[in-house]
Amino acid sequence: MLNNHLSYVTVMGPNLRTFLQGYITCDLDAIQPDTAMPMAITEIKGRVVANGWVIEKTDHFVLLVHASVVDIVQQHLLPYMRFARCELSIDSQPFYITQNPAAESAKVSLKEQEYGFTDQKSLAYDIDVFQIETGYALVTEATSGKFLPQMLNLTDFDAVSFSKGCYLGQEVVARAEHRGAVKRRLFVASHDNGNLSLGDQVRTQTGDKAVIVAQNAESALVVASTSSDGNDMKLVSEQVT
Repeated sequence: MLNNHLSYVTVMGPNLRTFLQGYITCDLDAIQPDTAMPMAITEIKGRVVANGWVIEKTDHFVLLVHASVVDIVQQHLLPYMRFARCELSIDSQPFYITQNPAAESAKVSLKEQEYGFTDQKSLAYDIDVFQIETGYALVTEATSGKFLPQMLNLTDFDAVSFSKGCYLGQEVVARAEHRGAVKRRLFVASHDNGNLSLGDQVRTQTGDKAVIVAQNAESALVVASTSSDGNDMKLVSEQVT
């Protein structure tokens, strides 16, 4: 897929922490030095516009998101940033996930494996393999605005705080969590169809609908009904129109 890498988004401003705390799902007061904290940016209906990680620097914060959603993030945050006197800038250099993080790189640990971020393509770890192996899905342009954080299993990675103050979409996300209203979640599925694309709605071998969030040649991360059997899920070639 075009731009299948991460983008480095810098957020600056005099009221930065207060501003950002009101527009991402994690709690910035719990962020640790040299650690990339999982986070999501949600719109007013609680749907995930983008997700990835947030890193705290001396005088700014960095958001690492899929490159295909940087324009969406900018358009989403811009009206609120003007009011808060904050600014956002996007590094044109591609960034990658790596299994060989440098000492100065912010780290993230998933399934007992430590990852970091690099601008060196030679050190890049395949972003699709990363998502399928770890279960940490990254929203792309094709899936932006379609899912609550719980549908992407982001609560399993502490990307959502249910104790911090309000953020845009918080009421919907909290209501869905506490009322058990989330009827779809993320599964790993196998497939043998080379024509699948992100955002496609297909069927599993049991007839359940599934939306593709990430994929490689043999496997995919899909959002499907919580009643689906997640054991040995397989996608069939039929696309739902």
